[in-house]
Amino acid sequence: MTTHTHQSARTAPPPEATAFDDDVLDCLKDVIDPEIGVNVVDLGLVYRADRAARTVSVALTLTTRACPLGDMLADDARDALARRFADAAIDVALVFDPPWTPDRITDHGRALLGHPPRTAP
Repeated sequence: MTTHTHQSARTAPPPEATAFDDDVLDCLKDVIDPEIGVNVVDLGLVYRADRAARTVSVALTLTTRACPLGDMLADDARDALARRFADAAIDVALVFDPPWTPDRITDHGRALLGHPPRTAP
């Protein structure tokens, strides 16, 4: 098994235009942002999560470029994915474009943070 973690300022496709693998997302729900206490999926930090024959590829962002825990979150994601997809090459990249905003937090994430769900426009 080859495991790779890449940290870079690569550009991810717009999250809304990206397909997400449900099994990969489910696995990433085990990765908790230790400062906020909510998983990276519900925080809207996952910009790409896909799986091919023997590769799992994830693009994560951070709430701010200055986040001191970026390496730890990427390592935690890599470790969680390697446990679930033991025979796959794991690629985890930190990306910063587009910038994260609180609008990316899911309704479940908002509830975990004590905020009401969004109202429909």
